[in-house]
Amino acid sequence: MAGALEAEAAFQAKNYTEAYKEWMALAQKGDAIAQFNVGFLYSRELGVPLDYSKAAEWWDKAADQDMAVAELNLGLLYSWGKGVPLDDTKAAELWRRAAIQGLSEAQQYLGYVYSVGKGVPQSGADATLWLTRAAEQGNVDAQINLGAAYLTGEIVDKNPKLAFHWYEKAAQLNNSKAQFNVGLMYLKGVGVEQNADVAVQWLKRSAAQGYHGAEEALDRIQAALKKT
Repeated sequence: MAGALEAEAAFQAKNYTEAYKEWMALAQKGDAIAQFNVGFLYSRELGVPLDYSKAAEWWDKAADQDMAVAELNLGLLYSWGKGVPLDDTKAAELWRRAAIQGLSEAQQYLGYVYSVGKGVPQSGADATLWLTRAAEQGNVDAQINLGAAYLTGEIVDKNPKLAFHWYEKAAQLNNSKAQFNVGLMYLKGVGVEQNADVAVQWLKRSAAQGYHGAEEALDRIQAALKKT
């Protein structure tokens, strides 16, 4: 569409005022991508004053055209009460719409609100369903939440092997918290065969990223080795 390429080029060149002008012209004609982008500029104070209410207004227009990322972002505004009244139920509804379209971030948020009963009735089954859908798409937050859920047994039946499976997935994506948990599970033989050498490898990877718990665990292991 005329103007879209110019807007994108201006945005990449950090000429946000020009990008806003081009996208606004398209947004007013009903272009959903442009409507989302106008909202994004307002949400980040790029070329326009920071204005969450205007961001919400444009994301709402894009969401009316079933644009998943607009539904995701508008849901976040409702969950924070920024630019719109705080409304956890509305946030969950928007995330559900985006989640059904397959957006992993929305699936992760929807799974989380089901796990704690925020804006929806608390439901371990629904939480696990949506977290799993997000985790299968490589969403690290969902993988960690699933790992914790299967480890603690609070919202789903305890399953240490599945807990390890999801923590390992997140660890392989270089998440330091997951690497720490994988290290501890190898160290203690929880959900996986005990292997102190592999445990130390994972803990070192976590500590290298500055995860404090991993540094403490390595110090304890070193202290224990000195006593033997």
